[in-house]
Amino acid sequence: MFVLPRRVAAFAVICATLAGCVQTRGPEGPVPVGITPVAAQSAYSGAIGAVVIPGGGATIPAWAGDLSDGTFAAALENALRQGGIMAPGGPLTLEATVLDIAQGPAEPSSTKVVLSTAYRLVDGTGRARLERRVTSGYTATLAQAVQGIERLRLARQGAMRENIAVILRELGSGTGAAF
Repeated sequence: MFVLPRRVAAFAVICATLAGCVQTRGPEGPVPVGITPVAAQSAYSGAIGAVVIPGGGATIPAWAGDLSDGTFAAALENALRQGGIMAPGGPLTLEATVLDIAQGPAEPSSTKVVLSTAYRLVDGTGRARLERRVTSGYTATLAQAVQGIERLRLARQGAMRENIAVILRELGSGTGAAF
């Protein structure tokens, strides 16, 4: 009779601990947080008028559908606008081709997603002004989500967020070739 109450008490302690862990989530969504606008004199300030996600890249697995349903393109456009890099009438187009998306080895307490994207900044004549390949990863932990499917979603969003953050730094740093 005393065994059952101890097990119930232990289960309650575990559940309470996990519930407390889930409260400590990191950033959510595919748009980076804390984007600072580029300087007005930057070569990329207002330079991008459009974002294109051309076909011909990686075959997007079913578990990563948000890369093909416009979520990635919308997040990229949103981040570029927040950074002052995208503006109506900008002379350049940013092409972002998803080259690969992979889920890391299965771990019971974490889920990792790695995203590789080829970015190409082109002018009105189709001439490439900047070409970069960005590979980023993100690991969602048990502390962020107890359910595996939710960890996978958070890892996907984190990989997109990190990927976008890298290209934002590249464009905001002024290290690319000026047009």
